[in-house]
This record gives sequence, structure tokens and C-alpha cells, in this order.
Amino acid sequence: MNLSMERQNELIRCTAAAGVYFLVLTAAYINMGQDMGAEYFVPALIPVLLVLVLLQYGTGVSLFSRGMCGAMATGALWCVTFPLLYVWTYSTDWYRSLIYYDFLIGTAQMIMLAALGGVFFHLGRKRLTAAALAVLSFLMALIPLTQIAYYMTVWHALSPASLMALYLTNWHEAGDYIESTVGVLPAALITLGLVLLVFLSYRSFLALGRRVYPSAEGSRMGALLVVIVVAAGVNVALLPECSIAGVYKDVTTYVAETQSYGLHQDERYNSLIIDRENTLAARAPGTVIFIIGESASRDYMHIYTPGFPYDDTPWMEHMTEDPGFILYQNTYSSWTQTVPVLERALTEKSQYNDKEFFESASLIDVAKKIGYKTYWFSNQGRYGQFDSAITMVAKTADEAEWTDDSYTFTTKYDESLLPYLTRIDPHANNFIVLHLMGSHIYYNNRYPEEWAKFASAEGDSTMTSAPSYANSILYTDHILSEIFNYAQKNLNLRAMVYFSDHGENLKISHNPDVFRFDMVKIPFFIYLSPEYRAAFPRRSEILASRRDAYFTNDMMYDTVCGLMGAPSNRYDPRQDFSSASYGFTRETLTTMFGMHSLTEDTEPPIYAVPAGGASAADGAAAK
Repeated sequence: MNLSMERQNELIRCTAAAGVYFLVLTAAYINMGQDMGAEYFVPALIPVLLVLVLLQYGTGVSLFSRGMCGAMATGALWCVTFPLLYVWTYSTDWYRSLIYYDFLIGTAQMIMLAALGGVFFHLGRKRLTAAALAVLSFLMALIPLTQIAYYMTVWHALSPASLMALYLTNWHEAGDYIESTVGVLPAALITLGLVLLVFLSYRSFLALGRRVYPSAEGSRMGALLVVIVVAAGVNVALLPECSIAGVYKDVTTYVAETQSYGLHQDERYNSLIIDRENTLAARAPGTVIFIIGESASRDYMHIYTPGFPYDDTPWMEHMTEDPGFILYQNTYSSWTQTVPVLERALTEKSQYNDKEFFESASLIDVAKKIGYKTYWFSNQGRYGQFDSAITMVAKTADEAEWTDDSYTFTTKYDESLLPYLTRIDPHANNFIVLHLMGSHIYYNNRYPEEWAKFASAEGDSTMTSAPSYANSILYTDHILSEIFNYAQKNLNLRAMVYFSDHGENLKISHNPDVFRFDMVKIPFFIYLSPEYRAAFPRRSEILASRRDAYFTNDMMYDTVCGLMGAPSNRYDPRQDFSSASYGFTRETLTTMFGMHSLTEDTEPPIYAVPAGGASAADGAAAK
């Protein structure tokens, strides 16, 4: 077949442009990829060059022309976003196989958009076609754009932890997070920027429509159809294997495993072997209350940090006069997000063993086994379209209810939980779990107006300021007092446990990708009634002696099992804070699932009382 000189020149130009494209991306990947040399891409060289040449031939438009910019922008985002952000975040190389898939997927995305334009522009209505392609390009770029937006918010690539939070959240909580983290004005500017991006993409596709080869001759249309089929095949085959998909798979695998929790419920329950004669239910019948707080950091609680300028824990400070009230000074969370924390705190699974959540017995199982009627009352939503690990455990209780029994993020105050206590039989053995909304951002949404004791400074946001946070802690302190007083008077209270799921940083909340220790420094107390102390004097002494000992809340399961006098074949005394066998120290404990030792926490709270006794607030005032 003889080619005209014009066709030969066109082929040379197309091949050169395709080669430049391939070489530039390959060079970038070699710089980012792990042990990756140019030879890694050699198998893709000829297929990629061939398809890119066919694309240019079919459209009659050069790869680096204005008309290709819209399609190329989407493709480039897919090619480089995840590996580049990964390298910037971790200062280490990304994986070869995954980065290779990103390269092929991004190229396929670009080819698909440009080839569709080459076909549909021949049908006329160029403005409508350009607009449709611009919208399609934007939708195809949403995943890399989301990654970029997240990175610019917290300066960290999307991780399994952050993607898990997105996966298990709901629109209301997501909106709160975006507004608190980004702000209304930046969010508006970002929206405006995206609109501008779509407009520029539209202009590019319009330029493509004006420059596309005017004749819909068979060979050119055939070339476009071939590359569309190839691009579609690459996307279908490789999208599930790309970098961000690998992170997503980790999340979906976790969710699938948690959903299997209920399938093994009977098996786990029947496997529990407990001596029921020596349990708390047998020796001191009554009620045990287990309270889960939310986003409470002891760094911003007056009882723990006297220099904190807001007196937000009056009831707890009053309770320290009671010999049965034990406040623990050095408790940490195992992670900075609710679901991963509580799937460990509520079950056998912890940082210090290799047990799986879906195979682990829960506190609800143990309490049932020893004769308690079990209750779960929550002022939190169910976290999205799937039941989270928390919900799976909650639903095993004899009675489980949510104040807002839906998949939304409740706006009800924690006092909504108090009426549920009146439904409980005061003469029965009861194990009650109360899940508070506590101090979850926005802080000003967590307490009624009458509890706004501390005013934010002029110009500070009431949603995220320290005074608003202190108000939320003050309100939680009040709720705890109401629960305690009612239970003591009406429910034959024997023991009450309170801890927070995780802490909070008042500037960046509790995102694990930007970890700070105040995100895991949590309050923890146990109240033991006189009847309890009489029934279990040795255990009471041990618990009282550990006020200053170190503890992480993923060992709460074993600790409460010990507290209830219910050791079993699914119990580890080494993780029981009430056991003489407990042997963990600051040097051997970790947080963030083993990534950080507690010995790394060397900075005092910002409101810590300095040497000399003057508070930080007083010092600031003196200046």
C-alpha cells in the first residue's frame, strides 16, 4: 500500500507525539516507582503508540493540540494523582504493578474521551457535544480530583483509614466535616474552580470539534471505533486493579467481614465457658452501665488539665471525693476513629493480639452469658448504608435502639438517652451500653443553648472554638451525672464505666492521616458501689491502685469481663486492668494500631500548668 506524502508526514507527526507522551510519563513513573526501570514499560510501548497513532489519525488532531487538552487533563489526573500524592505523603516509592495500571487507565481515559469526540462531532451539534464531553470528562476525573482535594485539606494522600471514614459516613456528617475542615468560603472557591475547569474543558472539546477531520471517511471512523473498544476494554479490565481501587478493596473487604459478624453469633455465644457462681450478677445483683463517649480529649478537660481555662468537669471533680470513683490519668485510644476503636474495645480483638473482629466474642455476649439483660441505647447514627462493626455488636443486645433510628447523623442532644433508663426493670440484672454523641464536631451542635456557659471570642467560630468544645464537655459531664444519679437511686447500680472512643485536636479534629497525641488521650473512669467493693475487695483494690497506670481502650473488653467477675475461655487476664496479671506499661503500650509507642507522647498539653503553678491562661493574661 502506497501512502501519499501527506499521509506519511501525518503518520510521522502522530508517531512522534505518541512517543513524546510515552517517554514523558515513563520518566515520571521511573522517578516515583519502586525499583522501576524503563524496561518495565517496554511491553506497553508498541500497543500504546499504536493506539495513540490511531486516535490522532481518526480525529485528524495532534495529541498535543488545544483540542486534546480536555481529554488529556482527565487522563493525566488518572495517571499521576495517586502515585504522586503517595510519594509526597510518605516520601517513599509506590508499587510497580499498581502504578503501571494507573498509566494504562489514564491513557485509556484520554483516548476514550477524544475518540468519542471524533465520532460524535460528525453528527453535528458541536456545542452540545462539547458540553456533554466536558461533563463526562469531569465525572471521569472525580476520583482523582477527590484525592487532590483531600490532600490539599490535610496534606496527606487518601489512606484506607480516611477512605473507611468516607465509606461508613453519611451525607450529614460528611457535610459537617467538609464545612469544618475546609470552610464555607474555601468550599465556595473550590466549587467555582471546578466550574471553571468544566468550562475550560468545554472550550477544549469545542476546539477539538472545530479541528476534527471534516470527512467521516471509513478508515478514520474505523480507527476511532477500534480505539474506543480498546480503551473501554482497558478500563473494564484494569480499573479494579489500580492504586486507589486497591485502597478501596481493603475497605470493602473489611465491611464484608464485619457483615459476617452476625452469622457466627450463636457459635461464639455457645463457645463461652464461664463460672456463673462467682460473677458480679451472682454475688452483687444489680445494674452495670457502660458509657461510650465521643471525641473527648483529656487535654481539654479541667479535671485532667487544671490549666485549661474552662471549668468543664464539675461533677467529675466532685465525684473524686467518693471512694468508689476512680479516675484514670493515663488512658489512650487505640485509634482516632470511632468504628475501628469500638470494634476492639467491645470485643476480644485488640492491638496486642491477632484475633479477627468477626470471630470475637463481645461484652454483650459475656453479659448475656452470666445472666444480665442487655441493652444498647445510642445517640449516634448507624454510619451509612451498611451496618458498622458497632451496629453489628449493638444488634446482639436484648434491646437495641437509636434515638434517631435511621442512617443519618443525629442532631439530638445526649439527654435524649435518659428516658430509655426509665424503661429498665430496677429489680433485674442489667447491662446497659449508652453511646453518646459527646463532643463530635460541630461542638456547638452537641449541647442546648442553656449549656453555652463559655463564650467564644469575637471572630472565633462557635462551631470549633475551645469554649464551644468546653461547653460540649460540660454538657457531657452533666449527662454523666444524670445517668449516675438515676441509676444509683432507681436501678441498683453496681458499677459504671465511662471512656471516650478517641480524643480530639481542636484545630484538625481526629483525622488519623494527620495524627496528634491529643487525638488519642482520653478520659476514663470507673465507679464501684459499696456493694461491689464488698463483693470484690481484691479487684476493687487493684483498680484503685492503677489510677496512674497506663492503659489503652482496646483492652476494655477484658477489663469489663474482669470487672463483672466473668473470666472465660475468651478472656485474657494480661489485658484486664482489674487483674493482678495486667502487665502493660508505658513502654510496652502503643496507639494507632502499633504505629506509635506511648513513649512518644512527650509534649505536655498546651494548657498544662507550667512550673510555678500559674495556669497557661493566667500566664497569657499577665502578658
